[in-house]
Amino acid sequence: MKRAYVTFLGCKVNQYESEYMIEQLEQHGFVMSPNFSEADLCVLNTCAVTSEAARKSRQLIRKLRRSNPDAVIVATGCYAHIDAQSLIDIGANIIIGNNEKRNLVNYIARYFENSSNFVDVSEPDQEVLEKVKSFLSDRTRAYIKLEDGCNEFCSYCIVPKTRGKQIRSKPVEVVIKEMNDLLNNGYKEIVLTGVNLGKYGRDIGTSLSMLLRTLLNQIHDDSRIRLSSINVQDLSDELISLFALSNKLCPHLHIPLQSGSNRILQKMNRKYTVEEALDIFEKLKSINQYFSFTTDVIVGFPGETIGDFLQTQELIKEIGFVKVHIFKYSSRPGTVASKLGYHISNDEKERRAKELAALCKEISEKYRKKSIGKIRHVLVEHNRSGICSGYDEYYVRHEFADGDIGNIERVIVKCVSTNGVVSVLADLEGALA
Repeated sequence: MKRAYVTFLGCKVNQYESEYMIEQLEQHGFVMSPNFSEADLCVLNTCAVTSEAARKSRQLIRKLRRSNPDAVIVATGCYAHIDAQSLIDIGANIIIGNNEKRNLVNYIARYFENSSNFVDVSEPDQEVLEKVKSFLSDRTRAYIKLEDGCNEFCSYCIVPKTRGKQIRSKPVEVVIKEMNDLLNNGYKEIVLTGVNLGKYGRDIGTSLSMLLRTLLNQIHDDSRIRLSSINVQDLSDELISLFALSNKLCPHLHIPLQSGSNRILQKMNRKYTVEEALDIFEKLKSINQYFSFTTDVIVGFPGETIGDFLQTQELIKEIGFVKVHIFKYSSRPGTVASKLGYHISNDEKERRAKELAALCKEISEKYRKKSIGKIRHVLVEHNRSGICSGYDEYYVRHEFADGDIGNIERVIVKCVSTNGVVSVLADLEGALA
């Protein structure tokens, strides 16, 4: 019986697809190994969204080869679409693209037949039909990939090249079946994800809001749904209204702003203005004053002045994000932004990133302090020596005693911690009062 090690870099879509590959391998007799040095087969689902992600992909392939010289190494995912040959050169045996990863087992069989390295990477264009039944990497929260492909063409982004330029949506009936199977397997939180989630359904005559209405009517009373990353321009009034209609939809969104300067947003080819974004945030806050937001910001985009950077800081202050993912701009091959002038030095990008991180830490703590004394509902993910941890509906991390893994526990927030809050079970609080 052969042992396999599967890991991924990057987004939730990559995580989902890695779990799908794990299920396919297990169905064909492979046993998953937590230790790559002991595996007969190592699979890396790579990322290429930034130059740092690409570097980590190469680095991990080298590490796998050094640690396990005899293993068959498969490299798949987005980096395979950028520079497949380099992955062969540094130690991978099989290079397959995002289309091909769903047929991983067939490619492995092909390799064992002739023991010859090969590359098979095609233009991403296949339908989204795969379903996942369980998640090795997350025993409490499950993900459903709703769509693939992106047609936004942001000037800095390589994703349309690696994921396809057309939106491909999973059929509604497949999504419903997948959600019900996951709920029946014990998952209490379902995260809907996609490469361009907000565009779900445009190619099959439906929409994300229409799908959500259906799912919210069917999800179990003790479970909830969370949306992953969604763009400003895709948050329609119909979609926003669902947050007011159902407490099964988590009041948290990851909305990647990228910049607080209209001038830079235009250079990035983002499809909204700062004013339009603020309008969306205000609509969501009017539904729930504690509605939480996370975001992505790029610092040091070509031509970004100190004034542009200060506008980003002011926007972050005004919105009050619970978390900001800060990326230092990195040029991606073949993108429009890579050909722009006035590139910012690495030292200045580093300085801006550190300054912004310090500001975001203060803003996050300010948001979390507002929850002190409030009741929250935490999905318990870990229990270490009696101390439980997990995330609430607002995507704030809690630590408290005496919860059960896999349950959504009702807690009262007592104080903030370094990256989250400390809370107590609401029933225990009442008993001690």
